[in-house]
Amino acid sequence: MEQIKTVKIKLYILLLTVFVLCLLPAIKTEADTATAVSFGVINYELLTIQVYNNSNSVVYYSTDNSNWTEVEGVYNSTTKSYLMDISWVATTSEVTLYFKGDAVKTIKSITLPVQNTTFSVDYDKAEGDFTFNNAEESDTFEWRKQSDYNWKTVDMKESSTTYQAFLKTIDEFKVKGASIVIRLPQVIGTGVDNVGMRPSKADTVAITAWSTAPVVKVNSSKLTLNTTASMEYYDSNSDIWIECSSAMGLEDITPQVLYANGAVQTTVKIRKTSTKLAPHSKTTLLTIPAQTAAPTVGDSTTDVTYYSMNSKLILQFNKASSTCIYEYAIFKVDNDFDLAKASWKAVKSSAILTISATTAPEGCSVYVRKKGTDANTSTGISLVLASAVNSFVVDY
Repeated sequence: MEQIKTVKIKLYILLLTVFVLCLLPAIKTEADTATAVSFGVINYELLTIQVYNNSNSVVYYSTDNSNWTEVEGVYNSTTKSYLMDISWVATTSEVTLYFKGDAVKTIKSITLPVQNTTFSVDYDKAEGDFTFNNAEESDTFEWRKQSDYNWKTVDMKESSTTYQAFLKTIDEFKVKGASIVIRLPQVIGTGVDNVGMRPSKADTVAITAWSTAPVVKVNSSKLTLNTTASMEYYDSNSDIWIECSSAMGLEDITPQVLYANGAVQTTVKIRKTSTKLAPHSKTTLLTIPAQTAAPTVGDSTTDVTYYSMNSKLILQFNKASSTCIYEYAIFKVDNDFDLAKASWKAVKSSAILTISATTAPEGCSVYVRKKGTDANTSTGISLVLASAVNSFVVDY
């Protein structure tokens, strides 16, 4: 019985020896096929580098090619690679990492790039233009609102769809104001021959809110607006904004409202101009009514009747009343009519007016019109322009 047990043990040892001997060639073959470690994707957003073990059982890395540490990271059995963390690698200078395997000890190195810290953005608040400094290596940029963490990619070509959409969004931010952050995006590396590029240092740009729209009024008598040199108006014919001058006349900004030019009601856009420190203001929309025709002048069938008697001028406004007010202005001989210099006298009734030859001398010109009304939003009074003028020469 003891002899049988001894035989069984010897047989077991023999079979185990045969199994091990059969296994050794397979292990030797796997080691023989190992090659030097290699690299794949380098992602600077995730701060990882892909390291292929290439049949090495253990992969080591070093920062000085002298002291070695086993690579630790998520191992993917399908790609047979480690996803190694590189968040600890300095960004202020180029850093070279060295790798080797336990089977193939050939050292492979890869140099991770320095971050671009010289990138900056200049924003022209007057023109709304962006200038990207030290961005020669990038065709795109990324931006986000300071309170957001969602980066959006934009083509640097101003004619591109993404750039135009970016500018449109910036204009929307001008309603309330905002701060945005801009940087150059990463370029994902693919290995030693292409290590890619880190995202650049981010630059913060303040988008200033539009200031309040200017308060623009029309002087119904002088037919002018209270514009200043710090305002501009929109010319729909040329599709551009034009700088205003002080107290511009309607004939300069919107001549079509005047009776002589067709008498068409028009809405005018006016805003404060931009400066180096602030963009243009919000826009005032000012609706200007059409000017009415001049009063008719002549006999009693007209709006205004005049004649001379005893070297005096007799003048009567046949339709004048407290709700239909007329005006007249006298210009002496050789003085051309000037709306800015006219001194108008209001007439609120159809009573006959007697004017001396001293006030209205021989050869002077008398201009007549319907009085206008300045707008008053607080009382609901709408703007009415003074009518076009008519005139006659005094002859005694």
